[in-house]
Amino acid sequence: MAPVNQEFQSAPLGGRLVATMIVVVAVIFIAITVNIGLAFTKLHAQPPGERAIVVLAPLVGLFITVPLFLFQRSRTSSFRIEENCLVFGRKRYPLEGLVEIVRDPQILRWAIRTRGESGLGAIRGRYWSRRVGKFEAFMTDPERAVVLRWPDKVVAVSPTDPEFFIHCARSAAGLR
Repeated sequence: MAPVNQEFQSAPLGGRLVATMIVVVAVIFIAITVNIGLAFTKLHAQPPGERAIVVLAPLVGLFITVPLFLFQRSRTSSFRIEENCLVFGRKRYPLEGLVEIVRDPQILRWAIRTRGESGLGAIRGRYWSRRVGKFEAFMTDPERAVVLRWPDKVVAVSPTDPEFFIHCARSAAGLR
């Protein structure tokens, strides 16, 4: 078993993440519109500074949402197999002892998030489902999900090219 060293890009944002982003942007847009309406109809007697605060308050949502999106996306934008270990930032999963690696676009179906984020730039965290049990996810598109199983843990990722990732992970783990 030769050492495998390869970097993988995460899949482009999937429908679930795009839908979440659309909802977030729509809510912020509606809040800005409502606040502008309030500022010019009900708050016309208030000093201009107070009206400006009311109008600009929803922009705070953008100042929180955009950096959060960029941060989450950067944490899952790429991952690698390094010296036969699957690496996500500081997390390392030795591929030795890997039992199975398969595509599973339904991994998040009926899964419950127990810890982490899911929807603003990435799907990261710990999940539980009746079908899979406990697992960790590092994904951007559940449709391209690849599930790695060890006897004591399960990890789901979504590489741009799932078949190439499966081939590399099998090689690194010594599976055929």
